[in-house]
Amino acid sequence: MLENDVVLVVDDSATARTAITNVLRDRLYCQTIIEAANGQEALKRLQANPDIDWIFCDWEMPVMAGDELLSKVRENPATAHLPFIMITAKGDRDSLVTAVQLGVTSFVVKPFTPKKLIEKVLLARGRMERRNAERIKATRGQQLMLKWAQAEQPIAADLLDVSLSGLLLLAPFEPTKTLGVFSLAHLGITLPNSGATGELPCQIIRLEADPLHPARDDQIRIAVRFQPMSAEQRKLLMDYIEATRRLAPQPEPESA
Repeated sequence: MLENDVVLVVDDSATARTAITNVLRDRLYCQTIIEAANGQEALKRLQANPDIDWIFCDWEMPVMAGDELLSKVRENPATAHLPFIMITAKGDRDSLVTAVQLGVTSFVVKPFTPKKLIEKVLLARGRMERRNAERIKATRGQQLMLKWAQAEQPIAADLLDVSLSGLLLLAPFEPTKTLGVFSLAHLGITLPNSGATGELPCQIIRLEADPLHPARDDQIRIAVRFQPMSAEQRKLLMDYIEATRRLAPQPEPESA
């Protein structure tokens, strides 16, 4: 289940870390587990290991508690997307509300059974997969650079929406005349918050007039599907999707 994932376990109790690690390794088949004794150590581990996929964390710890670590993880664009499971003896409603407000993924009350921890992980993974499959609408003016073999130079295109499988662009028509369906291309992206940049491989799967303005012949909609990419590129894409999600306009609440 977690055989290809890297997990960070944070708890000031070595006994508690061992109990969590045993479940992760023996029942969820996780091969790579990194440990930290408090939130401050965990931040150092996160910085040194950017390929970490999950965080399992205690609440009450010296130096830096779990709620402060959670807050810092969510504030950092590079780690904001990580599933964060709080495992703690604090089972009161106020603590649960606080954790939810800070962005916790799931909440496990000590003492826990292996079955309960596994259930929480499976539920979290299911929510993540559904969330990653959804298409996130971009804010107006969010752009990428599209380049392909026949292009004299990369062109700027407006991002319309993005998911883990592909994205939709609106680009000027004239410079894209050499672009065809099935053309291989690269997308140059910049993370809105951190400014980190990178390129993602893709393939053009659809070219069409803008359905919102079908009479305009100076723009074209381009649908692309992502091609196999490295772990570093995949992480960049996930970070980009999360940053786009956070920038997306939120629907106004319905009036009573």
